[in-house]
Amino acid sequence: MFPKVVAVRYLGGHKLEITFSDGKKGVWDWSEKLAKAKRGGIFEPLKDLNYFAQAELWEGTIRWPNGADVCPEALYERVSGKSPQAFEYTNSPPMPADELVEQ
Repeated sequence: MFPKVVAVRYLGGHKLEITFSDGKKGVWDWSEKLAKAKRGGIFEPLKDLNYFAQAELWEGTIRWPNGADVCPEALYERVSGKSPQAFEYTNSPPMPADELVEQ
């Protein structure tokens, strides 16, 4: 089974500390990804630091009040550097981390 997000902590700016059920913990700075967020897209509100800070734990991943969320596989790959393909899947494969922000 793939590790799930068990904790998320806002660190300031566009940085989140993410902890997984297997003990892996790391920081993801979203600044670069959010700079490319599509105008009017679901990730655009996250550019606002006050809104970004509202990230919360939700069903094994993170999400924001507008429903924007990221699959835990993409978060794990970004934080740990370990490819999600190393795990067995019972459902569909994960969305690649490069597709997190709308083009």
